[in-house]
Amino acid sequence: LFSFLSRAATGLASRAYGSTDNEIEAKEKMKDAAAPAFSVAIFSGVIMSLLYALFAPNILKTLNVDPVLHTSATSYIHWRGAIAWAALAQSILLSLFMVAKDAITPLKIITGAALLNVIGDAALCAWPLQMGCGGAAAATAFATLISSGWMVQALRKKGMMPKLKFPNMSEFRDLMGFTGPLLAITLTRMAGFMNMQRRAMTLGLTNLAGYQLCLNLLIFFILFGEPLSQLAQTKLPSLIDSDKTEEAMATFKSILVLSTFAAVGVGGAAYLTAMLGPGLFSSNISVQAVAKATAPTLFLAVSQTIVGIAVDGAMMASRDFGFMLATGLGSFALQAKLLNYCNTVGDIFSTFTIRLGTYAVLSVGRALLGYGNLGRAIRGKGNKKSNAAQAVA
Repeated sequence: LFSFLSRAATGLASRAYGSTDNEIEAKEKMKDAAAPAFSVAIFSGVIMSLLYALFAPNILKTLNVDPVLHTSATSYIHWRGAIAWAALAQSILLSLFMVAKDAITPLKIITGAALLNVIGDAALCAWPLQMGCGGAAAATAFATLISSGWMVQALRKKGMMPKLKFPNMSEFRDLMGFTGPLLAITLTRMAGFMNMQRRAMTLGLTNLAGYQLCLNLLIFFILFGEPLSQLAQTKLPSLIDSDKTEEAMATFKSILVLSTFAAVGVGGAAYLTAMLGPGLFSSNISVQAVAKATAPTLFLAVSQTIVGIAVDGAMMASRDFGFMLATGLGSFALQAKLLNYCNTVGDIFSTFTIRLGTYAVLSVGRALLGYGNLGRAIRGKGNKKSNAAQAVA
């Protein structure tokens, strides 16, 4: 839900970083631009941590969780909730590395954190402490704290660590210019997944289990598309703002080509996993059969989502939020209508593919026709507008 904060930080920081050719000045502008989002992330995370600490049992009762699971679930929520502030802050800090085109440092940090998490799981969850579910959460919490501290240290060395500050009115307006529309867009997309879940629940327990297996595969494999979104969000803003038509068009084309190749590769991996490896996730033969039957549509869903994520990054770079929200609402309504006619898990994922495909085609077509900030940049209309404004001045 809070992913809009890191995306807002990426958009604000990338524009600030690309506004000057002086590296030192660029870093100063970048960390100043990211400071409001970083501060809001910390503040929001602290509130979340307090809510989880105080109301975890009430949350479980509201969700009708089996009382047998309350003890372990409460322990898990307390451990994970305690570091909500660090997890949100980490997402902001990670975006700054991407804006500065430093992928090696976060790779080292995330890899180190993953290893610590695995070791912690073994020690706290299994042996010798045998803390069970709470131990797994504790291992993740410790790894998150260590990786967050590591990121802070690395950013300070590079002179890019944002300060905690209460945003002034101008900074608050800039931040809300991103977070407001992005929150609405995020909620719309979450509602689409909820509708898919509801439809799957009407197909019986076996189909529901198969749907959940395929959904987990979808969520895992589409993570490989996020670097393409980050690439678009960090490369395009400065080109759009400076009206560099040829560079903007070349970058946009490169992103589309890369996303197409990535879509085929990642989609193929998802297909093979669903077709050949469902036994790794479920011992139920019927559930495995559902996953295998859904493999072709899962391939299309993952492939289309990889392209959609790249296009989404380009649209966010151009701050075309009105179009994104309008298209998102339209495709959401279309999917909701189509879900009424779904009789298999494959049908449900097909509606997801249609939804993402509609969004991607309309977004790319709009840009290529010269509409929106991105379209004006790649078609050279921004230069004419800028020249006209200078002539009037």
